[in-house]
Amino acid sequence: MNKSSALNLIVACWFLLVMPISARADDTLGQQPVFKAVDGLYSTQQDVKEILPINVEILSLKTLSEHDRVSAQAKVLKFQELDLTLNQAELYILHLIRANIANIEGQEHKVVNWLNQAIKLEPSLAKRQSNSPLFARAYLMLASIYERQGADKKAFDSKKIYIKKYFAYLKQQKSLRVKRLNEKYDIERKHEENELLRQNSQIKYLALSRAESERKQQNRNIAIFIVAAVILFLLLLRQFKIRRALTLLAKTDSLTLLPNRRSFFDNGYAYMEQALLEDRELSVLMLDIDHFKKINDSFGHDVGDKTLCNVAALANETMRSRDFLARIGGEEFAAILPDATIEQARAIAERMREKIQESSNENIDNNIQITVSIGLASIRDVRESFDGLLHAADMAMYQAKANGCNQVCSYCIELNEN
Repeated sequence: MNKSSALNLIVACWFLLVMPISARADDTLGQQPVFKAVDGLYSTQQDVKEILPINVEILSLKTLSEHDRVSAQAKVLKFQELDLTLNQAELYILHLIRANIANIEGQEHKVVNWLNQAIKLEPSLAKRQSNSPLFARAYLMLASIYERQGADKKAFDSKKIYIKKYFAYLKQQKSLRVKRLNEKYDIERKHEENELLRQNSQIKYLALSRAESERKQQNRNIAIFIVAAVILFLLLLRQFKIRRALTLLAKTDSLTLLPNRRSFFDNGYAYMEQALLEDRELSVLMLDIDHFKKINDSFGHDVGDKTLCNVAALANETMRSRDFLARIGGEEFAAILPDATIEQARAIAERMREKIQESSNENIDNNIQITVSIGLASIRDVRESFDGLLHAADMAMYQAKANGCNQVCSYCIELNEN
């Protein structure tokens, strides 16, 4: 045997001895360094490599392993039974899946082992693929495991590699975008220059036509805007009138055009509160048309409605400018008399009663005699609430009817006791 053959035999023996040791080291569950001299690792890679395709099922399995390790483990076993041929990128992802499945407390050494096996496949991948977040996250996961184990130096180094890869990925993406934009810009610029050289006169004509078209369009837009503004103004005006009419209807009795019951009580509470606060006089008047049901039954509702309108008009003429008269229901009317003592309120009520009676005598229609009974109450007698004050005036009005109608009766404590 010559020297050359002997040398080859020695190298072969040494290779056979080293390989099993390396294989056992890869399979061991102990924690091992992830890399040695990362710069040297990248320097051995080729500058240009193809991006390896990745099976969609493997990608979905990776997502599942991050959220449901038990289901992912079952699917990995089924996936292994298919005995598929995987490329280096798919093997890399499969190792990451196994690392995710093993990522439980007390199994950190298994996670490190699977991540080591994944990272050893990096030289077989294109640099732009291994730098992508899908693959580079192995270093981030490894840093997390080291941090849990208290190996801060290893955690720092792994995270540093991840950051380096991430920025390389961003730089690569930026370069690709810039390249695409430059190519697109160059093509468009050349095309535009050719078009400008060939159609210079046509462009001028189109520019003039465009200016004329824009002018006409602007005029049309102005006209449309003016028409729309006018229509909007008319709609707003109509809406305002409708709202005002509805507000008025909500507060007005449709027959007599006096304020209705709701408006009366809203104002009554305000008047009462102000009078109590400022210690001022306030009286309330309740008016009821005598025997109104008989008028309706004998002469019909048209005559009854006319009677209501006449009484409302006559009562309103008797009111002072600051008084508030309202129809609160049926043949009943009520008035709020601010700054009026019970004596002043009685004088107003007597004028009202006499005026209604005299008007009925002067304009006798179908032999109808119209009289009213009026009850009065003052805030000096009832101070609890406006409802109580109105109830007192109502009691006084019923006392007037009990006394024979066509009368004015004032509320007093004795009347309440009786």
